[in-house]
Amino acid sequence: MKLHVRHIVACRFAQETSYSVPCPTLSITFSGLEFHESPGFRVGADSSGLLLMPTALPIHFQFNERRENYAFLLDSNDIRISALPDQVDIRHDGEWLSIPMFTPVDAGRLDGWRLEAERIRTAFLMPTTKNRLRAELGVLNMLRHMVDETTATLGLSPAEQLKNLIDADSSESRSLDELCAECGYSPDHLRLLFTREFGSTPKQYRIRRRMAEAMEWITGSRLTTKEIAWRLGFSQVSHFSAAFKAIHGKSPREAIQKFRGSRRLFPPQGVPGS
Repeated sequence: MKLHVRHIVACRFAQETSYSVPCPTLSITFSGLEFHESPGFRVGADSSGLLLMPTALPIHFQFNERRENYAFLLDSNDIRISALPDQVDIRHDGEWLSIPMFTPVDAGRLDGWRLEAERIRTAFLMPTTKNRLRAELGVLNMLRHMVDETTATLGLSPAEQLKNLIDADSSESRSLDELCAECGYSPDHLRLLFTREFGSTPKQYRIRRRMAEAMEWITGSRLTTKEIAWRLGFSQVSHFSAAFKAIHGKSPREAIQKFRGSRRLFPPQGVPGS
């Protein structure tokens, strides 16, 4: 996901207005909200939390005199209006996933987020290269919190159940149809739910998950290509090698040569020039 912080506004005044969001905007509200609404979506009075609004989203909101919120105006092509009224689509590595438009923040955590918001704003107002990076990383950290809180806010979804089953079966001892049946859904329906939530099909996720584990074995062990393929449930080393290269851009043998190198970085003591 790529973004650039265009402007940051600290708002501490009463206001009621309606307009279409001019650019992707991340807002964090601490106090004073009367309501915030867009088509099919509403945040009620005295709510505090993070709100992500895509370009062209029609909004209507009202704050009272206790208002305290920060608005981070962004340049990004990786945030868009979702087909669901209470969701926002964000893109990473060319794939879209949905997160809730609004993520509540508990009262006990508001002081920490207030300090973070002011740190981001201070860095932005002193725009050295380092401070611009700090501001953008700060905004990405807020978005990370929204992603992390999705499951906690909505509960374990059918797609999340399937993901957990895939994660627990790295050797693919069970078919996707079997895993879908355990979740109580047909493969076709759960594939749609999974793709909407995670931005890839269960099959795509499963192979990426296995190849991530393969890379971990390559970089953190002395196992051979054949041994890694066997541990991951591949009956043919050639099938493993083809899958690995499709994900990582190099064969397992090439990855071993690149990431393991020589284990003897220094010559033995007492043997000059070894």
